[in-house]
Amino acid sequence: MARKSLSKKVRFEVFKRDNFTCQYCGSKAPQVVLEVDHIEPISKGGTNDILNLVTSCFDCNRGKSDRKLSDDSVIAQQQEQLEEINERRLQLEMMLDWRKGLSEIDDELIDFLISEIESVSGVEVLEAGVKKVKSWFRKYDYDILLDSIEASFLQYEDAQKAFNFIPRIAYYKSNPDKQINQELLYIRGILRNRLSYLDEKKALHLLIKANEFLDEHVLKDIALNCSSWTNFRDTMEFYISNYKGDESNG
Repeated sequence: MARKSLSKKVRFEVFKRDNFTCQYCGSKAPQVVLEVDHIEPISKGGTNDILNLVTSCFDCNRGKSDRKLSDDSVIAQQQEQLEEINERRLQLEMMLDWRKGLSEIDDELIDFLISEIESVSGVEVLEAGVKKVKSWFRKYDYDILLDSIEASFLQYEDAQKAFNFIPRIAYYKSNPDKQINQELLYIRGILRNRLSYLDEKKALHLLIKANEFLDEHVLKDIALNCSSWTNFRDTMEFYISNYKGDESNG
């Protein structure tokens, strides 16, 4: 009795599950022709259940033939080559369908992120904003972006500012080892409210460096008592340089 061949749908599901990659050697389509192999052979009681199927390249599944070609085998070889070309075409079509499906899912998730921003802000996201959301989606996980949207609009009342801070929050959520001490951000906020001018980026850098040896209470007192940006900067640089000097002498 002839073995029942696998349907195109079943083969596609196996290829898709295995990322169109041979599970034995790691070769990928379309560089190699992929086949579906039975983990437990049919001859030993294996079934066509998808859990018993695995993606394999031609060489891993069948092995290479070393026999010399006869006159008759030339035609057979040509037929095999045509079948291989057709199989490559078929697998490329499968991959395109798979990628198209993933792209459609991505588009739906991006649309949801945009609608979430519009919902919490009450402002329409225009074309330029949509492009930014798409670029964020390529960098960060969907769940992280969703959390970052909520966190940013809770922190900032100005809709444009909240929107602009979404990727920054997403960055620190994606890189927890690089998260900034929230108390330092609060201290920088004190400086922003007290001083007529503040280099915010430089101020945060100085606070982070000084926080290596000064606790937040000391830094907060400095922020509350400095008379200007120059005064704060010089004070921070004085402490930092003295600390480094002590380290080198120690």
